[in-house]
Amino acid sequence: MDQAWKLEEEFWRAGASGGEEVRSYYARVLTSDAFVVVPGQVLAREKLLRQWDDRAAWERYELEDRRAVLINGQTVVLSYRVSASSPDTPAYEARVSSVYTWEEGWVLAFRQHTPDGDADAAT
Repeated sequence: MDQAWKLEEEFWRAGASGGEEVRSYYARVLTSDAFVVVPGQVLAREKLLRQWDDRAAWERYELEDRRAVLINGQTVVLSYRVSASSPDTPAYEARVSSVYTWEEGWVLAFRQHTPDGDADAAT
């Protein structure tokens, strides 16, 4: 699971670089049928790669409240809270869940961002 966390952190680090670097990284670590659910839309692999053509890189990000579960030895689910900002998105807070699968190494199959504007609210 440590390798999956490393990849997850590298996704955000690549997003802080932006442009071609993030597209190249995503292309290497996404499954061919990967998709990401973000507020208001579902981004299939190719659309996810192209989104970085029109958006600014993250200036800062922080991952907190990390949780993980290994399922059947070939799938890992990661969950955490992210706080990030960029010129396009001054204050982004979300709960993120990512599903990695083993294909000669961990690769991302699915991610969902759930807005988290009030992390201290009781649930």
